Amino acid sequence: MTSASVTYPPRPVIDRGSLPPGPRELPFVGQTLQYMWNPIGFMERAANYGDLVTLSTKPALVYLVNHPDLIRDLIVTNHRKIERGPNTEVMKLLTGNGLITATGADHLRQRRLIQPSLRRDHIEQYAETMQSYAYSHQRNWADGQRVDMGREMSQVTLRIVVKTLFGTELADEVRRIGAAFALSNNYITTRANQPPRLRKLFHRLPLPYTVKFKRAKADLDGVIYGLISDRRAAAEHGDDLLSLLLNARFADDGGSGSVGVALTDEQVRDETVTMFAAGHETTAVTLIWTWYLLATHPQHQARFQAEIDRVIGDRDATLADLPNLTFMDQVLEEALRLYPPIWFWGRMAFHPFELGGYDIPAGAFLLAPQLIAQRDARFFDAPLEFRPDRWTPQFRSSIPQFSYYPFGGGPRRCIGDGFAMMEAKLILATIGQRWNMRHDSKHKAEVLPLISLRPKGGMPMFLERRR
Repeated sequence: MTSASVTYPPRPVIDRGSLPPGPRELPFVGQTLQYMWNPIGFMERAANYGDLVTLSTKPALVYLVNHPDLIRDLIVTNHRKIERGPNTEVMKLLTGNGLITATGADHLRQRRLIQPSLRRDHIEQYAETMQSYAYSHQRNWADGQRVDMGREMSQVTLRIVVKTLFGTELADEVRRIGAAFALSNNYITTRANQPPRLRKLFHRLPLPYTVKFKRAKADLDGVIYGLISDRRAAAEHGDDLLSLLLNARFADDGGSGSVGVALTDEQVRDETVTMFAAGHETTAVTLIWTWYLLATHPQHQARFQAEIDRVIGDRDATLADLPNLTFMDQVLEEALRLYPPIWFWGRMAFHPFELGGYDIPAGAFLLAPQLIAQRDARFFDAPLEFRPDRWTPQFRSSIPQFSYYPFGGGPRRCIGDGFAMMEAKLILATIGQRWNMRHDSKHKAEVLPLISLRPKGGMPMFLERRR
């Protein structure tokens, strides 16, 4: 959606002695090189300095927020004083001014506009599509086959999100959307890890990778604008999310006189691409790591399948089965704890405020990575172990709110978490009913901390048909 350009606060000048403790930094570059080399390892080591840590003062002032109470104060109490920083401009290259990149009042208006489309009664109508696509996908598998589970889960979630979002299942359109998004997502990730000035320069130059991205984005836009045009021309709209967005109207004008006004084609495009990016990638990554954890813990995989057999038996999984798959819920919660698909939360201070006894100046960056918080031994026994049984009702109520927040929190909590969890559970139930997963022992599973937490080099698995 079209919004005014954002003016970011200038870099703060501050006395190092007034800052929280933190690791030593190099002249001129601070901790930039350490972060680029191994961001997770660097932040894990930095977390040992305390609940609020100074990561770097050069070239930017960066804090690590490392306690649930401080994370709550940051995300909830002071949410009006923070916003997304300059890296948001990279996301806009793909998503435009959709919900993820919108700021301030624009974000609130867009969220209110989209929220009804993701109400429980709306998303539940997609359950049959999710189950049937998972079923048809696994029919192509063979007993003993070695597959890349990363690729398999990306393919099935791609087909589901294209169908539920755009209402199409034409093979060519699905392929074009998937290919264009995959290349664009990789490009955005690459550019996000570069300094802003260098990033802008590379994006302007006719470099091969930049040219490929612009062609991919043009192809993606061509498909989406074509679908929008066809839907506007149709006498009746369907029940996909694209149709719901086309029928949506602003309930308040935000000072622009837009009460009751429909979205433009560009606004619909930006919101659908944003929802596609969130719905496809995050669910696929969640499923990849869940299968990995089950495959490397046979006792939990057997219990997971025994519950499916008891609740569902030989018939197809349905939406009504999900409340009875309680161990599956525990498995998913533990997978999201260990491997949150969006592993990194960060904002920029637009106004000064106090946090943990320290004055946070405007222009500072604050990081609160879920991957660090959710592996904190203060709140999780044996934090690196896969223990689904820890997720009892008593345990859930005993831990601080922001010791576990895979979907974020506060006004920017993920708007599609209900959709994603329903999709993940139906895929897990449908495939787990029919297949055992065995991780290729020659493969070492390592995280690749990009925008999402994908496994490095894929996730090879051997498929074993259940008898």
